[in-house]
Amino acid sequence: MRVWRLLDTPPMSAAENMALDEVLVELRGQGQGPDTIRFLQFRPRAVLVGYHQSLAEEVRQGFCARQGIEVNRRVTGGGGLFFDENQLGWEVICDKGFFNLTLPTEPLFRALCQPVVTALGRLGIGNALFRPRNDIEVDGRKISGTGGTESGEAFLFQGTMLVDFDVDTMLRALRIPVEKLKAKEIDSVKERVTCLAWELGRVPPLEEIKAAVRAGFEAHLGIRLEPAGLTPEESALFEVKRELFRS
Repeated sequence: MRVWRLLDTPPMSAAENMALDEVLVELRGQGQGPDTIRFLQFRPRAVLVGYHQSLAEEVRQGFCARQGIEVNRRVTGGGGLFFDENQLGWEVICDKGFFNLTLPTEPLFRALCQPVVTALGRLGIGNALFRPRNDIEVDGRKISGTGGTESGEAFLFQGTMLVDFDVDTMLRALRIPVEKLKAKEIDSVKERVTCLAWELGRVPPLEEIKAAVRAGFEAHLGIRLEPAGLTPEESALFEVKRELFRS
């Protein structure tokens, strides 16, 4: 059984989290650093735009500045995301050879989402499903959006675990085409998105969520996760990348 690193970083700023993403996939792509499952959290709150998105078109920058919401850019594609302290991110940073793949495919997305589907079942949500191309849903409502990127011989695949959801702040922070926020707009979001709190009627302790996700990845990938920190090479490059992502 292969041993992977479990990297459980404390809550970090948007710049720090995005810098570390780039560090991990870049060095793994060069054959340095272990295959990793990472948990990430944000403090303070943050809006993250996708790699190809226009900041001006996607984010209400004035509102974010007034509310102390950081803004940064992911190394992965996709749409804008709002991350507050209640959300948990999960990531897979892995050598492509582990899955015997050269390019991401739908079977890979399914293989990487299924551990989280299993984790949701352990938490009491037994009707979660993988939805192609790369989402996890509960009764047609998204509970985890995912995306990925690659560098050299490695890839990074990441997803959100919506624990609790501040719909009002998200609508105000992102340029969703809603100018006047009314109950019907919030209801519309709730028809398409859900979270653990809404499904379970409670907010599970963070360690319970992490344990379920960890068990899901160990079972589906046939690995053993061992907690560990950054390597010296990762730490050194992180100091460089952090300044870039703060700019």
